[in-house]
Amino acid sequence: MRYGVVSRSGELTTHLDIPLPGPRLPHDMAFTENWSILNDLPLFWSPEALAEGYYSNIFDRDLPSRFALVPRHGSTEEILWFEADPTFVLHWTNAYEDGDWVILDGFFQHNPTARGVDRGTGSHKGFETLDMNVLQARAHRWKFNIVTGECKEESMSETCAEFPMINGRHAGRRHRYSYNARCAPGLFAFDGLIKHDLDTGSEDLYEFEPGVFISETVMAPKEGAVAEDDGYLVTFSSDMNRDLSEALIFDAADPTEGPICQIRLPERICSGTHSTWASASDL
Repeated sequence: MRYGVVSRSGELTTHLDIPLPGPRLPHDMAFTENWSILNDLPLFWSPEALAEGYYSNIFDRDLPSRFALVPRHGSTEEILWFEADPTFVLHWTNAYEDGDWVILDGFFQHNPTARGVDRGTGSHKGFETLDMNVLQARAHRWKFNIVTGECKEESMSETCAEFPMINGRHAGRRHRYSYNARCAPGLFAFDGLIKHDLDTGSEDLYEFEPGVFISETVMAPKEGAVAEDDGYLVTFSSDMNRDLSEALIFDAADPTEGPICQIRLPERICSGTHSTWASASDL
C-alpha cells in the first residue's frame, strides 16, 4: 500500500510504502491532527474465483485486523502497528487524539462475507450480497496507545447502520455526534437517519416511509456556530413509490422532527449517492 500527502497547492509532499503481507481491500482511511490511520483487514479476493473470471471475497477469522498509524509526514520506519479483532470496515466515522491515545470510530462488520450467490442462475442482484444486516455493521470504537502499544475496542451500538458523517469542522478532532444511515433489510439501501450521541450512547431516529431510501447525509454547520450540532443535515431521497427524488434538509440538533425543507430534483437518482459539504467561503 502506498500513502501520500498532497499540499494545498497540489504538491506531493510525502510518499511512502506501507508494507503488507499480501493484497488487501481497503476502502477508507482516517486521520487525526498528527496521524494518518490505514488498515490491513483480513478480507481478500478469492484467487480461485479470480481465476474463473469473477469476484468473490474470503474472510479469515484467524487473522487479526491490523492498523497502521503513520505520522502525517513520517517514514515507513516510524509506522506504529496495532492489532484488534478481525473484521472489515467499509467506512470510518472520524479519529482524534486524547493524550497518549488515538481514538478511531467506524463500523465493525460482525459477518463480513457476502451471502452465497447461486451462479447457476446466470444472474443475481448484486446489491443483495451487500445487505448490511447480513454483514452486521455496527458502530465501533478502537483506542490505540501510542506510548505502550495497547489496543482497546468496544461496540458503540446494536443498530445496523453505515455511511457515517460528522460536522466536518471536527474532522481529525474530537467529535460527539455522528449522523448515520440505518440499513434496510434485504438491500444495500438505507431507510432511516440516525443522530448518534457517542458520549451518552443515545440514538435519535427519523424513519422514512416504506420504499423511500436515503443517501449518505452531510452536516452543514451554520456560520458562526458554536455547538457541534448547530447546523443542517442534507440528504438525497429516492422515493420508489412516486418515482422521484428530493434533497431533504433537517435540523441537525433534532432530525426526528423531520425535514424542514424538501427540494424536488429533476430526475430520480439512485439510492446511496455519495455527497460532501463545503461552505462557499471554502470554495
